[in-house]
Amino acid sequence: WPEAVRDAHLGKLPDTYLVAWDDETLAYHAELLRQTEMEKLGLAIELQDDAESQATVVTACTLDHSGLFARLAGALALAGANIVGARAFTLHNGYVVDTFWVQANEGGFYHEQDRLREQVRKVLTGDVALADALQQPPAWLSRTAIFKVEPRVIVDNEASRYFTVIEVNGRDRPGFLNKVAWTMTQLGLQIASSHIATYGERAVDVFYVKDVFGLKVSHAGKRAQIEKALTEAIRESNALVTGTAA
Repeated sequence: WPEAVRDAHLGKLPDTYLVAWDDETLAYHAELLRQTEMEKLGLAIELQDDAESQATVVTACTLDHSGLFARLAGALALAGANIVGARAFTLHNGYVVDTFWVQANEGGFYHEQDRLREQVRKVLTGDVALADALQQPPAWLSRTAIFKVEPRVIVDNEASRYFTVIEVNGRDRPGFLNKVAWTMTQLGLQIASSHIATYGERAVDVFYVKDVFGLKVSHAGKRAQIEKALTEAIRESNALVTGTAA
């Protein structure tokens, strides 16, 4: 890259993003972002198999908008991609680099690229009513319904200097990440980055967020509201697995 172009790109990158990835991945993201900006594609989605994690890495680059991360997570769930990890970062120029580690429902790499891209397109254009489509869990999920995971939400203002950190624990299922992220969007929270992991039936999602003014959530009443709303969202998600009332 020309030096001026490279320097301009580096100026768009938050420190939290730079330390999260190795140099090879940063260069890969840079090419995707440059392609998206120069060709005005609006959205770039690329898939790569990762031998170390035995998962397929889905990388999405586009301009950020309210609820984008939740919609992408929901679209992947509808496409039959089981999300086993995720990271989301918003850059200083308003673009996002959202990365999802996904597997096929039976395990292993996910290779239905056309199906995934089509579902993302339909969700982002509003051709699919995401909330309704995610209400019915796949049949295979009922076999694991006996595993109970109690909801837990931690809202922490001490773990980060600039962000409120929210940790969410719940019963993993297709659409769980969408449910949690969309609840945060409705609460007026901006997701600056996220780190998603699954441990068997348990999903542990950590979000770095700010309020609508770009600040940490300082009001105790608002933090209590966040904890209550997310706990209720997790219970509703659990109910879809167990078939019980939320």
